[in-house]
Amino acid sequence: MATSDKDFSVDKIKQEYKFIKDSNFYKIYDEFNKNCDLYVGDIPGSCYKGELGNHVGDTNVTGLLKDLYSNLYRIYYTMQTVSNDYFENKRHEVIKMGYIYLKYWLYDKITKQDFNDSQIQKIFDGWKNYIKDNVPNKPENSCIFFNLNKNEMKKFKKIYAFSTILYENVNSFESHNNNSKYMDYFGEGLDEFISSINKCSIEKSTDNYCNEFTEFLNICKDGNEYAGIIVHDESTKRKADRAEKYLLASEIYKDNHLYIYLNDKKMLNFLKTSNFLSNKYRTTIAATSVVGSAIGLSSIFYYFYKVNLNSI
Repeated sequence: MATSDKDFSVDKIKQEYKFIKDSNFYKIYDEFNKNCDLYVGDIPGSCYKGELGNHVGDTNVTGLLKDLYSNLYRIYYTMQTVSNDYFENKRHEVIKMGYIYLKYWLYDKITKQDFNDSQIQKIFDGWKNYIKDNVPNKPENSCIFFNLNKNEMKKFKKIYAFSTILYENVNSFESHNNNSKYMDYFGEGLDEFISSINKCSIEKSTDNYCNEFTEFLNICKDGNEYAGIIVHDESTKRKADRAEKYLLASEIYKDNHLYIYLNDKKMLNFLKTSNFLSNKYRTTIAATSVVGSAIGLSSIFYYFYKVNLNSI
């Protein structure tokens, strides 16, 4: 059966794997879907007070921009105050991953509603002109939305799905990994991650896609316990080795040597025993003659193939 982009929305994945609804990621993501009028006690503080309709001229875009404002309000408020008003007992995770979760939510909305190029541009223009500098409690390191096209958003959705949905729920996926459609999708997230390292090593620094990817790399650094992928450079690699992280590959990124790890052994065990590796990757692996060098995607899947044959 043919698949569409809508098959890979967060809610579609949750329909297939119901255990996702209990994950912290999904609880935060689902908070983004709440109407700002539903909160008791915030009067309702997270609702957008201005007028967008006359400026934007598209009701679907206007609605999404108002929701985006509300979610930025909730994230900033949670970051800047010791409060559980919006994300109950998840403040630390919101501080670490809130921007990534919000971008995942935004790209999910745009692809589910099949916005065209003009509507997507209105989203970014609306954020820049009416929201960016008008959200209370804005921190110094505020959320930046880079002007991506729809295909670029789809790539980031795959990367975020691998690093959030699969990672946090990996124990449950071990016994629910029969749907190759979604296993392939998670695998494509790792594929896109490595491909983006190679792409952004040579792209101009002003490229919006690579700016967002660099932001994601920075979030994956410094032992972020909420990210499935951990990235270290030469100066911090020893820390990862001491913590017994699981090295996938080393890559050169903008003249820096990066070491890419899985955050824990649960993830590695899942990748060893699931159908995550497709036949096309096994074919690629068979042609790979160099192991452990920075040769991109094939080296990573060679690693998975090796550990699939040998117990750790």
